[in-house]
Amino acid sequence: MSRLVTAATIPQILSELGTLDVQAVHVEWPPMNVPDRKLYQPYARGWATFAPWLADPCVLAAGRHLKERGKTNLNETDRAWTLAAAFRQTRVLAGEVWEAGVYQGGSATLLKLLVQEAAAAEGSVPTTLRLFDSFTGLPETDHPLDVHQGSDFQDTSLEQVRETVGPEEWIDFRPGWIPASFAGLETACLRMAHIDLDLYQPILDCCEFTYSRLAPGGMLVIDDYGLPSCPGARAAVDQFFRGRPEAPFPLINGQCLVVRHGDRVSLTFRFLFAYAGGGPHYPAGAEEVRLVLTKRQHEVLTFLQEFQQQRGFCPSYEEIA
Repeated sequence: MSRLVTAATIPQILSELGTLDVQAVHVEWPPMNVPDRKLYQPYARGWATFAPWLADPCVLAAGRHLKERGKTNLNETDRAWTLAAAFRQTRVLAGEVWEAGVYQGGSATLLKLLVQEAAAAEGSVPTTLRLFDSFTGLPETDHPLDVHQGSDFQDTSLEQVRETVGPEEWIDFRPGWIPASFAGLETACLRMAHIDLDLYQPILDCCEFTYSRLAPGGMLVIDDYGLPSCPGARAAVDQFFRGRPEAPFPLINGQCLVVRHGDRVSLTFRFLFAYAGGGPHYPAGAEEVRLVLTKRQHEVLTFLQEFQQQRGFCPSYEEIA
């Protein structure tokens, strides 16, 4: 039997579906001007999959902590578990843990619990946790792909977040706008960063600052990458990593992971090809060629060895800026 779905009939239809143990959800679609709009689709399958976040102690403890304090948790348990998994994956690396975009302190609370979990397990000093936010809401934006505006997420303050997250001395609250709030951290090294800034320019600025300071094997978790309410996030991340060796890894829940490649160099070499005496293939004289190689260090040497085998000589070279 067909039923016409209208604003008047949908409550009854949903009620009837509920009695049949059928779950129905409201789908939020992206704005019409979002690139690749047809690629934003609901995800549902007819089978149950492993959901470890339902029993993760830190994820559950953070949720209880926020609920007791009446705070909004913008990260569902599966999204929170992504942070937990990325934190545990990078715990063997040297470096700090950063979060850019704190709001009321929901995911920051989770990161604090993870730092404490790791320190207790290893008998070590807690990792420095730096939290970046205006603590007054989002900045104004005029980017055409940004949906959120400066009036969003204003129901927060530094004092409230500090009370929610905690006063531990290894937690560094950094109030202000990005990238200005990064001042003084130019020599920092980090192993993981959670970027939850919603808007194009702050996310681009954050990628530019954190990427070069991320330890090899370190991870970026971009919270808003695939969300229909934050198309500017995807545009910023895709633009930044275009031409770089890392590829953003979109997750089905809208998040995105980036793992920093290790043991890689991006060097510009000046090669001087000198063809003394000339020949049928190489005229006499010299030719200067500049190449940009983004390779593992040992691959540069392999490149030179293969060149010598193929051409019969190895060019002189020097690294230049």
